[in-house]
Amino acid sequence: MKKYFILAIFGIFMLTGCGAGATKTMSCSYKNTAGNLTTKMTYKIDYQDTAVKKVRIAYDYHMNENTQMDGVGTGTDGTTNDTQNDNDGIIDGVVGSAIDSVINGITSTILDISGLRERHNNVQSMYGNINGFSVQNTNDATDNDYHVSYIIDYDTISDNDLNTLNLSRDIDTLRRNYTSQGFTCGE
Repeated sequence: MKKYFILAIFGIFMLTGCGAGATKTMSCSYKNTAGNLTTKMTYKIDYQDTAVKKVRIAYDYHMNENTQMDGVGTGTDGTTNDTQNDNDGIIDGVVGSAIDSVINGITSTILDISGLRERHNNVQSMYGNINGFSVQNTNDATDNDYHVSYIIDYDTISDNDLNTLNLSRDIDTLRRNYTSQGFTCGE
């Protein structure tokens, strides 16, 4: 009788996800304000043991209308290049470095919500046909706010496509990559 009781307790333990191999979620976030634009990026990574199962990425942009900014370097005529470089964190971090190359490149651009929307539309048209990569939600109810979410399903996406997006199947590698970019990660 004791043997069955111990097996029943062990079975309950495993069913509740408390045993080895339970799915866990790591969250990584980064927030930056540059000029009149605040960007918040959140990565939620589901993993089992060290194998990544799904990555959900959310980008929230908010343009503060009360901040006076001409948007370019020293001039007010819109013709002088910005002095900012691509490492300012405004829109870094989209999925992997392949998509970063589409989103980045803001050095000679007055950055606003419509420009960000256009850059994310480019990402979606370039990578939208990848099996396992999808846009979950886009919301731009106002001119000053824009939200876009991506989902990467690791059970569906191929290794070649992961390499294209510069992503790893290993949670420890992803954690190192995100923390090295300035993200704060935790369980």
